[in-house]
Amino acid sequence: MRSRRLSVIVLACVAALLAPAPLRAGQKTVGAADSAATAGELETFKTWLQEKHPGYGCDAGPGPFLNATVQAAYPKRRFYYVLTHARGIGPPFKNAVSLVADIDEDGAVRRLDGSSIETFRIGLKKVSNASDARQAAAAVLILALGDPGVKRWPISTSLVMAKKSQGGWVCTYYHDPTHPSEVRFDRTGALSSFNCMPPPVP
Repeated sequence: MRSRRLSVIVLACVAALLAPAPLRAGQKTVGAADSAATAGELETFKTWLQEKHPGYGCDAGPGPFLNATVQAAYPKRRFYYVLTHARGIGPPFKNAVSLVADIDEDGAVRRLDGSSIETFRIGLKKVSNASDARQAAAAVLILALGDPGVKRWPISTSLVMAKKSQGGWVCTYYHDPTHPSEVRFDRTGALSSFNCMPPPVP
């Protein structure tokens, strides 16, 4: 009897430890708001794609651009993408599309544009040291390549070389010995330019 009582007490203690803490007033389940926002924004993105690129084709997406390096460098932006893999021959889609975008405060789709540095600068954490520079540079290059899984052209933050220059930072990433990409940050720590140059597809 005593042994049985002891077992019941132990089980009750374990259950109490494993039970989730009660939510305080106004407190939401972690991730619930973000999940709802992402679902809504993804629908907006899909609608925009159909309007701007009717009958489009792609190998991946449309979906959230889930990449830890990008999320760390752009904590307040949620990106979405479609990706058509580069091939040595033409893609098997009539209207192949590859792009990355986010949804702005007014609910409008804001496409990342390599010719407009501002589209990459918005929401990017300011750089103040070499570690910041490497992380931000890697995030910019990953977005420029358009593949959250970085499968074809991997980008490793630890392999980004960061050098202080004229009060700012110059970051270089070698995809191979003859194909470097470069990302620059100005004196204020803001992104000032980048040139993403991965090797050509065989």
